[in-house]
This record gives sequence, C-alpha cells and structure tokens, in this order.
Amino acid sequence: MNEPTTITIDQRPSGLKLIHIRGDLDSMGTQMIEEPLSAAITDRTSRVLINLENVGFISSAGMAMLLVKGKMLRRGGGNMYLSSATERVREVLSLAGFAELFNVYPTLDEALSAIEQPGS
Repeated sequence: MNEPTTITIDQRPSGLKLIHIRGDLDSMGTQMIEEPLSAAITDRTSRVLINLENVGFISSAGMAMLLVKGKMLRRGGGNMYLSSATERVREVLSLAGFAELFNVYPTLDEALSAIEQPGS
C-alpha cells in the first residue's frame, strides 16, 4: 500500500499560497487532499502555486481536481500555477494539454521567480 497523499500549505510574504503535494494523485490520493485543498483556496482571488515535486503519479481524477480548482480561481480573478512535476507526471500533463491551461514551471525556484516578481 502506498503512503497517504498529503498537502502542506505555505503562505508566502507576496501573498502567494504555495501548496506542496506529497503522494500519488490517483482517485484515492485525490480524495485524501481534495477537502484540505478546497479549504486552502476559498478566496477565489488567490494566486496558488502547486508544487508537484513529490507526486509520482497522476490520474484523470487528479487532473480533474487541478482543472476544477484552477478554473474556479480564474473565474474569481485568481490563478493557479504548477511546478516541479516529475518527468512521468509532466508527460501526462503535457498530453492532457495542461501547458495550454496553466503556467507550468520546471522548478520551484523558476516558478517563484516568475510569479513573485513585481508587477506579476
């Protein structure tokens, strides 16, 4: 059995919410984090960066959850960004067209530099 999927949330001084996901985003993992993720982004004007560095697998359930949360933020004037996906997860996201829907950054540092620069 795999480790439980968890999230940790950091509020950056810039106002950006940095959310680290650890574990698989399959149907079970998505169910484990959907409620705390929703609670973390109740303000639809939030800017949210999802760090996927420790996600080894993503299924359609995980992609659907990210898509729904990202669209919710956009409709409210916020935005969702993705960073640090493993090669396996990056391939799945690319095939699903996520690069056209979200700003996807190769590393956390690159994402933070781009998102937190003045005027962004």
